[in-house]
Amino acid sequence: MTAMTSTDFEVLTNDARSTASWNVVEGSVSGLQAEVALERDVMAFPADDVKAVLSVVAPRVDDSHRAPLRLVAVLDKSGSMNGEKIRLVKQTMIFMLRYLSDEDALGVVEYGSDVKVVAPLTLCDQDGRTRLQHAIERIQISGQTNLSGGLIKGLELHKDNPRHVAAEAPKQPVKVGNTYRRMTPEEAKDKVERGEHFGHPEAAMPSDAERVHEWTMALRFAPEDQKLVKKVVFKLHETFRDPVVEVTTAPFELKRFGWGTFMVKVVIHLQDGRQVETSHMLCFDKPETFRTVLLPLRSPEATGRSESFWGLCGKSSTDQGSEFTVETREFLVETREAVVRSTFLFTDGHANMGITKTEDLCQAASGLLGELKEYKSSISTFGFGADHNAEMLRCLADTTTDGTYSHVESEDQIAEAFGEALGGLLSTTHQNVSLMLQLAPNVTFSRAYSSFKPTVEHGVVTLELGDLFSEERRDILVSLRLPDSTSAEGRLEAIGRLEARGFSVISKRSETSSKAVMIERRAVVEKSQMNHQVELHWNRYVTNEALENARMVADRGDLKQAREILDAASVTLGASPLVINGDPICLGLLSDLQDCLGDLQHRDDYFQKGSKKMAMIQGMHAKQRATHGANTSMYTNAVMKEYRAAFKMGIA
Repeated sequence: MTAMTSTDFEVLTNDARSTASWNVVEGSVSGLQAEVALERDVMAFPADDVKAVLSVVAPRVDDSHRAPLRLVAVLDKSGSMNGEKIRLVKQTMIFMLRYLSDEDALGVVEYGSDVKVVAPLTLCDQDGRTRLQHAIERIQISGQTNLSGGLIKGLELHKDNPRHVAAEAPKQPVKVGNTYRRMTPEEAKDKVERGEHFGHPEAAMPSDAERVHEWTMALRFAPEDQKLVKKVVFKLHETFRDPVVEVTTAPFELKRFGWGTFMVKVVIHLQDGRQVETSHMLCFDKPETFRTVLLPLRSPEATGRSESFWGLCGKSSTDQGSEFTVETREFLVETREAVVRSTFLFTDGHANMGITKTEDLCQAASGLLGELKEYKSSISTFGFGADHNAEMLRCLADTTTDGTYSHVESEDQIAEAFGEALGGLLSTTHQNVSLMLQLAPNVTFSRAYSSFKPTVEHGVVTLELGDLFSEERRDILVSLRLPDSTSAEGRLEAIGRLEARGFSVISKRSETSSKAVMIERRAVVEKSQMNHQVELHWNRYVTNEALENARMVADRGDLKQAREILDAASVTLGASPLVINGDPICLGLLSDLQDCLGDLQHRDDYFQKGSKKMAMIQGMHAKQRATHGANTSMYTNAVMKEYRAAFKMGIA
């Protein structure tokens, strides 16, 4: 969009005169719509400022026609999550699988002291849902809180194509174990004197130990399977002179003697190039100790099936990509058009490992999101209870225009929070939504009263707004400077043209809706009431500014000043004609101010609960997007309400 010329100005003015109602949106009512509301319908001839609300509105749709979802859940498994919290999180994640279609993909990352990919992005067909459920059920509590490691790994999963989980190839039985014989002291001494022991020269043997234990570690294959094995690598205790030993011929076994038991790790190298891992704890209690394990010795091609992503016993996550055949990879290559991507981050505590400073972690997340480019994901954060770092979670959510921070105050709210957030994602209608206001000659842009930061270049004001859910809207309050008017009395003058753009994930095409922005100019103008939309979003701005400023001073310990800030904002809203006349949205804004004010009476109440509530409510009003735990009726669509209720009823 380029700067508006004088000729454009005349055309726009003539177009407006020929339109019965210049407030009608140009474009299909079933798609993205642009709307404009001006502070006044009429302005005087002298130069003056005018406020305007620039809006884009998404159509109402249900979840039956939607884009595929790519969701990664990053789950806290640290010690503080023990008990009901981790049980409910796992149960809710499993319940969520019911609402994901065959075209959706879910990935799961767990983090404590370490970080583990529980499941890569996996298509949620019948086999995929079954495997995902089993993976989620295996999550166990351990460690501290390496939140940064978990989040970074979760974001990186979006770079991978989703994986199809076919039925597992049949596995073959292998006997793994050891034989044992206790040597006589004389026999053992003779072997040592002849240098036949295998200990490292610098490895000291415990004073109470005896080097009298002879054992043979062995793998016993069926004859038809043994020919599939190229070699077996045994990894022994570090006190052995040669702790890694290769056996390249059958029978695949290793004989040693020493003074104690340990875990022997075994890597089976197959003729087709694959590697299969297993292990065995040596046992000196009886002459033979063997167990039967099932291992995928035969290639997927030989069985006519592709392997699952859990695939081989003991396989590391770095090897998982090799578990898919070439045909499967080609089938699953992502088109990246009309795909909704999101990352859910769950925690109940403070980051105490990895990157622990809020500013550093948000900078790292922002940098990684930039590197992901078309694989960029929104981040929604969920903080459980009173001990998490609300500022860190809010900041992480704000690294993307679409992210939200939710405070889940009690365990019984976990399912509702997940359900509401999922319902929003599954009702996404448009991506990469933007508003562009092309200004008429001599009209200038003053400022935006919004958390969405505008760019102004060559007379065009641009706002990038991210993705929109069904029925959602983004309303940007701005201030414009009008020039002196030399028009005839009562003439409509052009302020500019507003254009809303976005990619429809339903129709899989870009959509544009534009609207002429006009105002009548007169010599004398009687004072009139402010436009409803402009006053409403001015009240929203006042509320948001008060919440942000109050939270800043309260975090420094000055609760008295924080109360004064919220009191002043409450007085301002209370005097608004919309509040006086009972406008439900403005009454909701005033109620939120009063609710936060109540948490500023006592220091403990504020830091345990109030600070989190205030951060959440501020983010909700700034982005006009529902967050669980707040008065979300003004921003929650029908699908979100449906999923919230379903998850509440479905999880016990």
